[in-house]
Amino acid sequence: MPFSRREDSPSEKTILELLSRSTPDTVRDLPRKDDVLYFQGDEALFLYAVSSGEVLTLLESPYGDPVLWEVLDRYDAVGGFAILLGCPYPATCRALTPARVFGYSRQKVWDLLRNDPGLFESLAKGIGDRLQSFLSRLVYSQQNLEDRLLLGLLYLYRKKIRSAPDRSSPVVLEITRSFLARLSFTTVESTIRVTKKWESEGWLDFPERGLIRLLDIRHFLVKTAHLSMHESPQNPRGREKWDARLNPV
Repeated sequence: MPFSRREDSPSEKTILELLSRSTPDTVRDLPRKDDVLYFQGDEALFLYAVSSGEVLTLLESPYGDPVLWEVLDRYDAVGGFAILLGCPYPATCRALTPARVFGYSRQKVWDLLRNDPGLFESLAKGIGDRLQSFLSRLVYSQQNLEDRLLLGLLYLYRKKIRSAPDRSSPVVLEITRSFLARLSFTTVESTIRVTKKWESEGWLDFPERGLIRLLDIRHFLVKTAHLSMHESPQNPRGREKWDARLNPV
């Protein structure tokens, strides 16, 4: 089976179980960074699941550089929005690192979904969560520079701890400051200036080229507590979630 269950991703768990019971219709290798899986506007033929490596999705624009939508790593699915709605792919998908993806045809996905309507809800929820995350980043694109960079790091940290949930140790993010700048809607120069300041304050460092290490996770969570991607910490439900984040079991 191409996939095993990932216990720490409940919104996509049944999707992965679905895919693991079915043989992929195609396997695509993306051996180099920036290799294209599909372009924005291409006909949506497959729902893809990342088997290894990382890919990213980009919203192309005639008015400037593409906007980075999201980063997808192992077990994430990409192309689900287009498969469900029967529309072209809404964004371009490229390799961030060498990657392999499994593709499942539209017909196969719909046949499997018809056998279990709950799978449709699960796939839609996963898409909705990721769209909400992107819209939150757009909202904060109007905020001050440090908040935008913090939100970018928060997004990457949350993806990282899915596979490395030990919050007592430093977390290493395999990204460049150039990539963080794109994720945070700012310039490389501004990102370097702010992260150097944070390095002098002792809550992150750069162990080697292409790595950012978050040294004090609790301090990082406190600094990002007002930047919820989904819930406001001002309402009771939001406060419960933030209390759980700041006091991990």
